Amino acid sequence: MSSTPVSALRSPGVWVGFLGSVLIGWASCNPEFSFDPHGWPAGWVNALGLLVGDYTAGFYLDRVMLVVGVAALTWAWWHVRPTAHRAPVNAAVTLALWSLPLLVVPPVLSPDATLYADLGWTLHTGANPYDVGLAASGGPYVGQVDQLWAGSGVAYPPLTLRMDQALVTLTGFHPYWGIVALRLPALLAVAAMLWLVPQIAGRVGVSKRSAVWLGVLNPLLMLHFIGGAHNDAPMVAVSLAAIWVALRWPRAVGSLVVAPVLVGVAMALKQQGGLTVIAVAGLPVLAQLGSLPMLRRLWLLGWRSAVATAVAAATFVAISLASGLGFGWTKWLDLMGLAATPAPLVLLAKFVGLLVQLGGGSYTAFLVVAGRVTTAILLIVLIWIVVRFADRPLALVAWASLAIAVLGQALHPWYLPWSLALLGLVPLTRKQRYAVFGLAIAFCVWNAIQTAIWHGRY
Repeated sequence: MSSTPVSALRSPGVWVGFLGSVLIGWASCNPEFSFDPHGWPAGWVNALGLLVGDYTAGFYLDRVMLVVGVAALTWAWWHVRPTAHRAPVNAAVTLALWSLPLLVVPPVLSPDATLYADLGWTLHTGANPYDVGLAASGGPYVGQVDQLWAGSGVAYPPLTLRMDQALVTLTGFHPYWGIVALRLPALLAVAAMLWLVPQIAGRVGVSKRSAVWLGVLNPLLMLHFIGGAHNDAPMVAVSLAAIWVALRWPRAVGSLVVAPVLVGVAMALKQQGGLTVIAVAGLPVLAQLGSLPMLRRLWLLGWRSAVATAVAAATFVAISLASGLGFGWTKWLDLMGLAATPAPLVLLAKFVGLLVQLGGGSYTAFLVVAGRVTTAILLIVLIWIVVRFADRPLALVAWASLAIAVLGQALHPWYLPWSLALLGLVPLTRKQRYAVFGLAIAFCVWNAIQTAIWHGRY
């Protein structure tokens, strides 16, 4: 990257993004975004938040600040994008400046980090979170748990839970800093992405600047990996590391053993990482895939992916067993659909279900059938993607990850940075680029407005 640190400091877009992060972080300190009636478990945080809105008096400047801050950060991202007429900004400095105001404030735009802290406490007590559920073990984080999830288990895999336990233990189970500490894996993951994305881009022949802008500097990553401390971040970093290993070490040992082991680790952080096996299996034979007829191409990609999958699955099983937690997460997979999200197939199913109910039918029975239909639709789309992109395995994984995020049971903003990181590494048509950019921008705006409306206390 030819840009220098000074280039970022001279860019108006970078400073607008910094101001946006300040507004987001400040607004998130307001006690109304805590599920505890007493607010955040840190007096200075509550005091700072109440400077911009006293929820008991119905004064909600903090919500306005949140939306304006997200809009400013999103505007800034768009206005530092690399073009032929704009000097590049230094990505590391830009990332640092935009991250700084979010480092010690409460989780922004999502309370999931408070759940992670509660899971870490549960493990500390010797209980298994897959069995006892959230907010069931008392402790310093129970008041911060959204009651929607209280008593429910989680579908997070075991390595993530043990990581949560280690981090809250590191802080001595401090009721506030234990939650903030859960940003550490995300910060390390984003730092790793900042190195890995241009490394991979250089090997696959795409612009490093554009790949970093879309894959690392995008506002969804800033808000939800760094601000929200979501456990998707380590999964994405390890998945990218697996892709880098497969490109750097394309022989069988690297692409069918070492890289799939990393995929297994990624799966133990978030199960979706398993999709990466197709990329690590296919990239070392990219030239062959492009020269073969369709059936032979699918056979080559298929058997290599099967071998990589076996290694990744064995690694995932070994980590699960070593964790002592086993596979209890499988009981809670349906829980994802409980949250209200803009997943299009789910929204359509619920709307039609209401019409069925008005006509005298069973809403619940219809949703069961609709769930099977939407799953079938997703599988058909994934099969089409596999056939369409069998000669481009990295693009296959990128578009498949986006399909899973958009057409699954729940569509959360923090699902998208993985897809954006991958899409930044593949050639896109002009229409595809602007569709992806538009999706990212729309989600940022929607997420801010939705949080201001629904997550605040009334």
